[in-house]
Amino acid sequence: MYRRICRRLSLLTLNLLLLLPATALAQPPLVDSLRLIQEVESVYWDSMEPPPPGAPWQADVLPYNTFEDASRDDPLQGNSRYVWFRFPVDNTAQAETLGLYFWRFNLAIAVYFNGHELASSLQQPGRETMSWNHPMLVAIQEPAWQSDTNEVMVRLSRSAWGGTFAPVVFGDMEALTPLMNARMLRQVELNEIFLALGIGLTLASLSLWLVRRRDTVYLWFSGMSLSWSAMTSHMVILLNPIPYSVWLPLVHVAIDTSIFCMYGFIGRLIQNVKRPGRERLFLVWTVLASITHFFTSPEYFFLVAYSIHLVGFIALSIIVFRVAKLAIREHNASAIVVSLALFVQIALFAHNYFLMFFGSTAQWEGNMFYAHFGIPLLFLVFIGTLLWRFHNALTVAEEANRDLEAKIEESRKLIESSYAERRVLELRQAAEQERLNIYRELHDDVGSKLLSIVHAEQSNKLSNMARSALESLRQAVSRANHPDQLLHTFLSDIREETELRLQGSGHEVIWTQRIPGDERILPSRIAFNLNRILKEVVSNIIRHASANQVHIDVTIDEKHCAFAVTDNGRGFDREGAMGNGIHNIQSRAQEIEAQAQWLSQFGHGTRFSITLVCQLAHPEAAAPAPEQPSG
Repeated sequence: MYRRICRRLSLLTLNLLLLLPATALAQPPLVDSLRLIQEVESVYWDSMEPPPPGAPWQADVLPYNTFEDASRDDPLQGNSRYVWFRFPVDNTAQAETLGLYFWRFNLAIAVYFNGHELASSLQQPGRETMSWNHPMLVAIQEPAWQSDTNEVMVRLSRSAWGGTFAPVVFGDMEALTPLMNARMLRQVELNEIFLALGIGLTLASLSLWLVRRRDTVYLWFSGMSLSWSAMTSHMVILLNPIPYSVWLPLVHVAIDTSIFCMYGFIGRLIQNVKRPGRERLFLVWTVLASITHFFTSPEYFFLVAYSIHLVGFIALSIIVFRVAKLAIREHNASAIVVSLALFVQIALFAHNYFLMFFGSTAQWEGNMFYAHFGIPLLFLVFIGTLLWRFHNALTVAEEANRDLEAKIEESRKLIESSYAERRVLELRQAAEQERLNIYRELHDDVGSKLLSIVHAEQSNKLSNMARSALESLRQAVSRANHPDQLLHTFLSDIREETELRLQGSGHEVIWTQRIPGDERILPSRIAFNLNRILKEVVSNIIRHASANQVHIDVTIDEKHCAFAVTDNGRGFDREGAMGNGIHNIQSRAQEIEAQAQWLSQFGHGTRFSITLVCQLAHPEAAAPAPEQPSG
């Protein structure tokens, strides 16, 4: 089954690549009513108007090539911008309309009949017209004929880049028109379709690469399509958009770039044929070759350019042979189809080179260069291979997806079986944490209030302390509804409560603070823990310090908050056993990433300080607290 598929794909590839050049691109034969004009007279004449009869006309034979000017003996050759041709015609067939068919010429021509201009190819100042791919059909109307002698003159523009004038076909317009239409189809209209195809393939493959950046095979294919499209535009346009001295090297740079991109594309399309070292060497060669095109003189340009292309074709042939070896060794269907298509394309390239380097001017003027027309079919083979590759990747992805779904189902069952156990464990951990929080809150807040009530005098201070305890309880309940606090409000509340507790227990309180003048927002987490820490410190002073004076210093700037509480009590041993209060202070300090320190000396009191980083926002920058329902 596998071998039958490969054989059918191979036969289809050969049919596509060989039938098109043999049918649509073949040169139609001349019918009996047409005459091929090869024997002419020529003269170099530096004027746009026809030379006079007395000009030094010489017998000549078409086709004409400006690179053969050196072999012609004409004193006007060096100073002339044009070469003129003349030949006689007659109307012996008495056809209704006769015409002249110029099927290959460059750079530009103008046609005169009996001294009057009939037609000329399009020209533009500053641009050299390259009409070699655009034939011209000129009709000779009945009134223009003379009874005795009728003469045609053709002005051909000369250029350092070369010029060609093929034999002229003369005869009935009804017979010339099909020839003109057939050549327009082969040389222009098909190339317009190919240009649109190349641009479309470039955009499509580039889009695929943008979606799949890791799969660079699409990027190489878009580079190959874009380069080939630039080369195809040379066969479609009539007037070069930029000076010919720049345009022609760019066209040949596109040819070299297309070969290099094809080399890189094949290396990524077919596995195990890529050689990174050789690819880098080929890249260096392509860059140097591209630079060379712009610095080669017109006299040797085509010889150098096509020699450079030949090196690229040899490098391409090497990777094609590697693909063929892989196809034979591994029975790889994609490699078989691609290698066959590339072998046919290389054969078409070889045909081009034979005509260019070993065929005479007459031979290559009368034949077609088929390599360019094989490229679209080669691209179709590449596209088919990419689609096959995409199909295989999709199949692998579907299988992987099925395996993944099976593993997910298995994992789901395991999760369900252990969910109840994990849920019980989570509830136990949550209950334990909540119990610890409750113990700490009771110790820090309610315990401190009760201690202050015990030490307070039996007066209104006792009721004030009770109200303070009630306010603390209310703050703890409403803490979640008020996530942030104003700095001034926080300090005012904590100062009022601290002074109330210390003064109620017989202590003198000195409060100093240095804070920003404008209003700031203190985050809830910091405000809550600072409140509890300061309450615990005050409780420790009341319970253990035996002090009569307490100094509280507050320093707050844009980024840092610092609180220092100093008493003149008896001090304590910092290295000894610590109670729950100090451990709770340290725990809360860690929650807000603060540094808590005690400096104490027996008989000289204790200094407690806490410092932390606190970003204080302006009230307008803080998000408004959500409204809470009343009641």
